[in-house]
Amino acid sequence: MNRKIILLISAVMLLTAPLSLWADEYFVIDHYQVDIDVMENNSYKITEVIDVNFQTERHGIYRTLPRRFDEGWVKISNISVPGHETSISKSSDEVEIRIGSADSYVNGKVSYTISYTYDVGADFLNDMDEFNHNIIGDQWDTTIAAVDFRIKMPKSFDAGYVNCTSGYYGETNSSNVEWEVKSKTITGRTLLPLNNYEALTVALPLPEGYWEGAVKHKKPGSFLFTILSYPLYVIVIVLGFVLWYKKGRDNKLFPSVEFDPPEDMNPSEIGYIIDGRVDNKDVTSLILYWADRGFLEIEEETSGKGPFKKKNLHLFKLKELEASAAEYEKKVFNKLFSLGSADKVSTSDLTNKFYSTVGTAKTDIKKSFDDNKERTIYVKGGAGFTFLTGLLAALPIMVILAEGFLPLTGSGPMALLGIPFSLFLVIPSLMIGSVITGQNTGSKATLIFAILFGGFSFLFFAMLTVVAGEMPIYKYLAAVASSIIVSIFISIMSRRTEYGDKILEKTLGFKEFIKTAEKDKLEMMFESNPQYFYNILPYAIVLGLSDKWSAHFEGLALEPPKWYRGYHYNTFSAAAFTSTMNSSFKTLNTSMNSAPSSSGSSGSSSGGGFSGGGSGGGGGGSW
Repeated sequence: MNRKIILLISAVMLLTAPLSLWADEYFVIDHYQVDIDVMENNSYKITEVIDVNFQTERHGIYRTLPRRFDEGWVKISNISVPGHETSISKSSDEVEIRIGSADSYVNGKVSYTISYTYDVGADFLNDMDEFNHNIIGDQWDTTIAAVDFRIKMPKSFDAGYVNCTSGYYGETNSSNVEWEVKSKTITGRTLLPLNNYEALTVALPLPEGYWEGAVKHKKPGSFLFTILSYPLYVIVIVLGFVLWYKKGRDNKLFPSVEFDPPEDMNPSEIGYIIDGRVDNKDVTSLILYWADRGFLEIEEETSGKGPFKKKNLHLFKLKELEASAAEYEKKVFNKLFSLGSADKVSTSDLTNKFYSTVGTAKTDIKKSFDDNKERTIYVKGGAGFTFLTGLLAALPIMVILAEGFLPLTGSGPMALLGIPFSLFLVIPSLMIGSVITGQNTGSKATLIFAILFGGFSFLFFAMLTVVAGEMPIYKYLAAVASSIIVSIFISIMSRRTEYGDKILEKTLGFKEFIKTAEKDKLEMMFESNPQYFYNILPYAIVLGLSDKWSAHFEGLALEPPKWYRGYHYNTFSAAAFTSTMNSSFKTLNTSMNSAPSSSGSSGSSSGGGFSGGGSGGGGGGSW
């Protein structure tokens, strides 16, 4: 659409807007230009040019920038507003840039240029990176007639994934935004004005590893001085450590070299034993494990070139799993091929359809040990120990509630009422502790009730002590923090059983062999079993040692496996094949664990996102 026509339509809409729209607006924004230079570490150098038209005399405008995005904190620096008097204030949630002078007024048209660095840092996504930023936040209390934006990315990306949305928070409408991509730069504009509290967001999924050098930022400020000012919190933490040292600390292990996985365990089980949890990659490793054992074949298909190269894997079922396979293996295997046709399934068939099966498998793998007395890895605690640890974790809350009640009651003795009220947090803590330590393993309802009731109590007492009781929020959070630290000790209180020690010793010995295998021993194993490299490869991937494992086989006459097709190197080698497998494993892992977005996407884009759902943005107003 012609730019002049867009501006004309915008002007007509503003002039013919209902009087109620203008009633509370002291100013409107005629034009909002945003230029963003994105750095490789996921920080953005942003320049905003805001053309304001004041309808009445005001001192100026203020601009707010959120200090949080998703689960993390954002670092904001290098704020500059040339040519205008500026004051900057910070709270725990946002930075406010107040532009103008209390001693003077402005009226009519004024242009403000604001520049700053917005460092989002490391994201909390495991299988991908993303650029998801609010060009315009959903907190502007005025109409914005037109928006232009330019985003320069540090590296190439798939232009088809770019998605721009506008509207109130949560909306996924892309019809009001026009954008284009040239090389590494995204430029765009709104086609119609943005009303009060409407946002404009650009979302771009990126491959994992796109950001380099990104760090997770800590919450502004430090609570160390608070914890040190309350000896009780330190004592509670020390006691939590002592309990862990006496009751939860594991025995010292003496692993010896193992040439094969202990007890013929599959790689997903080895993944659980090595770190006490089942990860997505542990489940994905079963695909390579089954391929090596002759139950399926893998065919690689690639399309595109360079940074736009895409890989699709096809899995062909050769036969059913043996009767002796674990039940969770059969569930995963059967569900896998039920999503394809004629004993063939592709990674594209699994996207957004297989993640729940992976989640169930992770639970079942853990239960295969926990529900078998002969294979139990961790000792279950006693009821008295559960009570003691739960009480210890709740003690700081009891004290902080008593302190919080003091300004409400006006007397020390009455403030002690906070202690019995703390039972609303102590009881949920004990219930949760009983589940964690294995005393109440079967009651999901108990756990849900404890979390909901405890969470409500936490918020209620936060409002009571911090807002009504005028307690600094850092004091309340310091008490909660010490309780959380004790809870961490509780969570790692699971001491291994005798069997757990034995099987971990063997697993560590097996891991050490993969890492440091001697050439003579490998040649002997390879001579007796030419498939030995492939037998161990799924375990090496789970243990994060695939490159080291392949390096041991350089110079050996390794034949390509019959179960993998599409290998594209001219000369076959262990290192080259492992590189291919690592890439294929990542493709499998991403497809098997991808879940559908909670919001829709534009029909002209394969990207996700919704208005107001990105980093940055914020808003502003006049003063």
